[in-house]
Amino acid sequence: MQKNTLPTIGFLGCGAIVNAMVTGFCERAADAPYPLVVSDMKTENCAKLQAKYPDRVTAAKSLQDCVDASDWVVIAVWPQSGEEVLRSLTFRPTHKVINVMFDKTVEECSSWMNCKVATILHMIPGTFLSFYPGPIVQCPPTPEAEEIFGHIGKVVNVASRYQAAVFGSITGLFAPTFAVMDHIIDWAAAQGVPVDAATTYVTNMFAAVCQEACSKDKNGVHYMATVSTPGGINLQALDLIGRSGGFQAWVDAMDPILVRTAGNIPKN
Repeated sequence: MQKNTLPTIGFLGCGAIVNAMVTGFCERAADAPYPLVVSDMKTENCAKLQAKYPDRVTAAKSLQDCVDASDWVVIAVWPQSGEEVLRSLTFRPTHKVINVMFDKTVEECSSWMNCKVATILHMIPGTFLSFYPGPIVQCPPTPEAEEIFGHIGKVVNVASRYQAAVFGSITGLFAPTFAVMDHIIDWAAAQGVPVDAATTYVTNMFAAVCQEACSKDKNGVHYMATVSTPGGINLQALDLIGRSGGFQAWVDAMDPILVRTAGNIPKN
């Protein structure tokens, strides 16, 4: 059997995001069998992943063991404990590090590490990576990381941490998007439609719209959002929702969320 020469990816922390990334690698990236090492202060989740994917995943006995065994290290611990964790670990100058802690910068992470590493960057992944190749924000653009994580998602490169924070803010729309579908399903059920049928129709309609949108550029998206059959029901819905402030409410929600995600990061 040919020896696996792919780099080993280690994960510090084993919460929902790491679970999704590991699942994505194991179930949707069979053509890129990167060895995966998981670690956490609480070992239960790590043991479950190793049991589920024994040929791909190793549960490290400690965070340091994970660092020692890895070429790439993904920092996914609770942000509140990020400094304490990183100061307690010993990294190698050859390590390549990815920070997914939401409100910690790579500069902060670097200052807490025992040495300067070869590469350090920021990523914003999502839990959808377990089942769908959704967007992964990367800053700064790092071709090797894009090659690796492009197997489980669509890497979106941004030039600055502020731009990454903008996309981080947009992730706050996950729950509101579900809420829109939930409200429409409730409305359909109130008209006498079976709930299961309403759920199937609404969720698959949204999925179809999003799938079509993914094939378009901004002009194409704008066209689909503004051009409708005169006198048709889509135009009627656009008018009613627009006049009630429905679309603007989504945009208005972004500014205060960006204040949280960007913090004191300069806009550049």
